[in-house]
Amino acid sequence: MTLQGNLILAPLAGISKRPFRLLARKYGAALCYTEMISADALFRNDKKTIKMLDHTPDEHPIGIQLFGSRPELIAAATKRLMDFKPDVVDLNLGCPVPKVIKKNGGAALLKNPDLAEEIMIAAVESSCVPVTIKTRSGWNADSKNFLEIGRRAEKAGISAMTLHPRSRTEGFAGKSDWSLIKRLKEEIAVPVIGNGDIKCPQDAKDMFDQTGCDAVMIGRAALGNPFIFKQIRYFLEQDRIIPEMTPDEKIAMALEHARMMATQYPDQVAARMMRKHLAWYTKGFLEGHELRREIMKQESYDEIETCLNNYLIRASKPNG
Repeated sequence: MTLQGNLILAPLAGISKRPFRLLARKYGAALCYTEMISADALFRNDKKTIKMLDHTPDEHPIGIQLFGSRPELIAAATKRLMDFKPDVVDLNLGCPVPKVIKKNGGAALLKNPDLAEEIMIAAVESSCVPVTIKTRSGWNADSKNFLEIGRRAEKAGISAMTLHPRSRTEGFAGKSDWSLIKRLKEEIAVPVIGNGDIKCPQDAKDMFDQTGCDAVMIGRAALGNPFIFKQIRYFLEQDRIIPEMTPDEKIAMALEHARMMATQYPDQVAARMMRKHLAWYTKGFLEGHELRREIMKQESYDEIETCLNNYLIRASKPNG
């Protein structure tokens, strides 16, 4: 698979639904992922999990990320995923969330490289599309084994590797150590995707320059700001900064997001799911705290639209 660009939207639990992915693609993401999928739940044909795999033809290329701790279930789930026609299957070897760790999945696999390799082999042998992995530097600061995982991944037939250079115990604290991405790129021949602390276009350029990585993956910085993909892409190509969106433009994007959500889910469900997104979209707004308090009361797209338009009217007044 050849991507038309080097910017990737990370799989984000509870976030990476179709409308968010479509906005990211609209503004320049070359590849987006669905939410992280439990191999066990997919094997059981869980209806909620199957719903999370839904995507439209205009989303390709699209990736699906699996997590699990049993090679046989990973193999079965990977085969099942082929029915949904993904362009890439990604294995999660880095999720720090306790409920995933308790099932021996995600970053817990870093404590058992043999099992991690078995899982990678099972997925590769069961897939008709490229299989990639996303991982962290190690379980903790004293056991950073990402290079070993990288060598095992290459041996297993993994097509690319994303590294978030923090350990599981570090979570998202401090600053990610990009020098580890550079070391991984020097160690393995398959493409390396850098992830962690890309908050603006300059950060993305710095990561490419400092690490030599093949692509960058963006997660938290895209929350309430899918426009960041356009900003980064333009900066990398033209060496110029596109100004931040104005409040009017952010609200227009938020309403586009909300409309798409309302077409995919029942109106009230969509409105409630949008609340966290709207809080991100309106971050930094004048009197934003009061606006977000109002947003949390809205129960439909029409109510959200009225709420945001009323805010713009108030903000446009001389003493607004």
